[in-house]
Amino acid sequence: MAGKERMGKKDNTGRMFFADRERFAELMNLHLYEGRKVLLPENLVQRKRDFPALAAAYGQKNRNVLMEDTKRGIYYGVELETETDYSMPERIMVYDACEYEYQIRILYKQHLKEEDFENYHERKSRIKEDEFLIPTITVVLYLGEGHWEGRRRLAEMFQTSESAAWRGDGVNDYGFSLLEADFVRVEEHTTDLKQFFQAMQCRQDKKKLRELLQTDEFTRLSPETELAIAAHLNVKSLVRRMKKGEVPMCKAFNDLMEEERRNGKKEGIEKGIKKGKKEERLGIISRMKKEGLEEAQIIRLTGCTKKEYAAAAQGI
Repeated sequence: MAGKERMGKKDNTGRMFFADRERFAELMNLHLYEGRKVLLPENLVQRKRDFPALAAAYGQKNRNVLMEDTKRGIYYGVELETETDYSMPERIMVYDACEYEYQIRILYKQHLKEEDFENYHERKSRIKEDEFLIPTITVVLYLGEGHWEGRRRLAEMFQTSESAAWRGDGVNDYGFSLLEADFVRVEEHTTDLKQFFQAMQCRQDKKKLRELLQTDEFTRLSPETELAIAAHLNVKSLVRRMKKGEVPMCKAFNDLMEEERRNGKKEGIEKGIKKGKKEERLGIISRMKKEGLEEAQIIRLTGCTKKEYAAAAQGI
């Protein structure tokens, strides 16, 4: 249960962070349009969508971030993933299909209210011939470490995906656009997405990460950005420490690293003491054996195990 709670907090933090219009526009422009200013923040409006999951066990599904470009008439969806999902192509296909069904239902309800269907074909179709849907583009942003290991196209979920023969049978394919946090070109970003992805790419090197968090750029980050970074660094209790003491991410991270260092030093001392005691114990057993005492006597007098007795005997 605790794990699910942590994932939920991470998901919510990520959704709020990437739903910012400036960040969202920059992310889409760099990833989909080679840096051209196609999406403008002032034209973006966030939309909320909840769809019933086909599998009852998963309950209701919702889009992580869905933005409408009101000027160009396109929906952009971003799904934030921290783990690989092997069924992702099918999941994205269902999300997009649900979006189109949602749009049709809105039109259909409006026509029923106005009673303006002119013929059977319009009633059957639920929309009029001259009406159109808003296209949807979905991007999967992988916030886990390394490369996405799942499938990217529906065809890869078919056993016959190695063969092109089935394509001639009219089987349709479906895919999605993928963006991996560890391989984003951070230098292209001008918003605080630059610092976000820089931190993500240092997750496996705590020394490098610690140095990065101490730079001027990171000490000037907003609390919102700091929480988004901290939530995805996979550093145990970092977010909790930041919220509890209301301290900046840099200080909270330094405190954690110092605590780990002290604990590691303490653990090393304890291991050294245990090792010294063990060596002393084996020495006593060895001396008793040299004095001619039998195995049963030594075990009874020292309380050692047969394994310890054997180890001491080999060292003589």
